[in-house]
Amino acid sequence: MTDSAILEQIYREAVASGGKETFVRTLEITCPAWAAPVLICNGFKDRICGTEDGRLLTFTAANIGIALPQKNNKGNQALAFAVDNTTGEVMHKADQALDASARVTATYRVYLASDLSAPCEKPYRMSVDSDSFEQNQATLQCGFFDMIGTAFPRDIANTKRFPGLKYL
Repeated sequence: MTDSAILEQIYREAVASGGKETFVRTLEITCPAWAAPVLICNGFKDRICGTEDGRLLTFTAANIGIALPQKNNKGNQALAFAVDNTTGEVMHKADQALDASARVTATYRVYLASDLSAPCEKPYRMSVDSDSFEQNQATLQCGFFDMIGTAFPRDIANTKRFPGLKYL
């Protein structure tokens, strides 16, 4: 068996039965208004993980809670992340994004603890739709597959792409 086949088998066993393997769940939150992304992972120790595009990122250990979406065919699905905000960093970053009117995106990745070189499942890329702050916790609502907010047709006819339209 190849290394990838062995890792696939370990992943399937971990998902099906829990097994001895543990998962490392990471969250990369980015915004054009910030100098660097916010990188956090569950657990008690920082982790260096490889991404699907070959980058090595250092994730800071934090107390995060994750509510995964139901698998259904609704037009909008959401993930909720509860992040420790004891230092107030999350609220400060949210204020910076709001002041700049910039879009905040989140990438959720899952790794096997025994292999942090690449995610063991396809990453979720989402937009942060809303946030709320209560005591020492920040809750981020993230959405993906926004069928309702998707324009149709996706290619909008404008004078930049079709200069002849300005003569109509």
